Amino acid sequence: MALKIVLTGGGSGGHLFPLIQVAKKIKEREPQAEFLFLGPKTDMEEEVIKGTGVRQKRILSGKLYRYFTWGYLLNFVKIPIGLIQSLWHLLWYMPDAVFAKGGYASVPVVIAARIYAIPVLVHESDAQPGIANRFLGSIATKIALTFDRAKIHFPPTKTILTGGPINPNVLDGDPQTGRDWLKLKNEKPVLLILGGSQGAQIINKRILSFLPDLIKRFQVVHQTGRNNFEEVKTLAQRKGYKFGYSDYYPAPFFGKEIKHLFALAEVIISRSGSTAIAEIAANKKPAILVPILHSANNHQRINAFEASRLGAAIVIEETNFKKNLVLSQLDQISNNKELRERLQKNIQKLYYPLAADKIAENILAMIE
Repeated sequence: MALKIVLTGGGSGGHLFPLIQVAKKIKEREPQAEFLFLGPKTDMEEEVIKGTGVRQKRILSGKLYRYFTWGYLLNFVKIPIGLIQSLWHLLWYMPDAVFAKGGYASVPVVIAARIYAIPVLVHESDAQPGIANRFLGSIATKIALTFDRAKIHFPPTKTILTGGPINPNVLDGDPQTGRDWLKLKNEKPVLLILGGSQGAQIINKRILSFLPDLIKRFQVVHQTGRNNFEEVKTLAQRKGYKFGYSDYYPAPFFGKEIKHLFALAEVIISRSGSTAIAEIAANKKPAILVPILHSANNHQRINAFEASRLGAAIVIEETNFKKNLVLSQLDQISNNKELRERLQKNIQKLYYPLAADKIAENILAMIE
């Protein structure tokens, strides 16, 4: 009889890619394994899961807020409906195990699974777990962690340090391919700026405010986010920058070419989501991390400062992300070989190349 695994989570690529990577590793060990994804149905879910062979069923889920909002009223409807939907789908599918990426989208599925005594492994990406994952950790069979620091929030007998699975499309890039793709005009070093798939408005605007100073030092490759690209394009053109001719290369989002841009970059400026940090670590790049000021449970700041504690990255708070400090830190990285090499060495502490394998092994171990 074929092994059956339910995958749950969603809402972002950072949640979905690990689900698919772990499913692939399970499939390598158990070729007859079948998978069902239970979660929200959005464009992101369609884009990431389509073509993987994983079936999808939509369920409703409601966020768990840290403070009162009118959204509570809607969630009073969504959460119980999502639980009933999960109970129904699990009853008919009856999987051998559930792999939950965590977050509010996983809550009804994990509760339903535990009602049926189905083993559950929850993966926590951040150094500071959110409300949903702290709750899920209390009822899950096992909790896989990306950051060792997160174990203080969970029962110690349940936790395993696995690291976070990343999209293999970010690995093994070629600098020359990246240079050719961008059609770079000179040999100045490349600064890669990543604001996440949604971009980062504050970073975008600050970068444009001192872009002339950056361009004196670097060729600037800038992921603005799909929602922010037109605004950045307009502002840049008003300042006289012609894309591809002014050492400024903005784009809404980087796809498969991102691995070549990672390979090409001398230094990276990025938000501090766990996936972003893991991808930078996998490419052994010195980085400046700029955590979102009001991220849920302050997780981006804690991720960033955990990286800083390890000597793996420089952290600049969003409120301090201004010309003089940014340029000073970039000069330090560019001109201080010892610092640059130390950052490159230490960031590797946050990369776990066998993360998906370890999670897959632990899921299969729960079933035996």
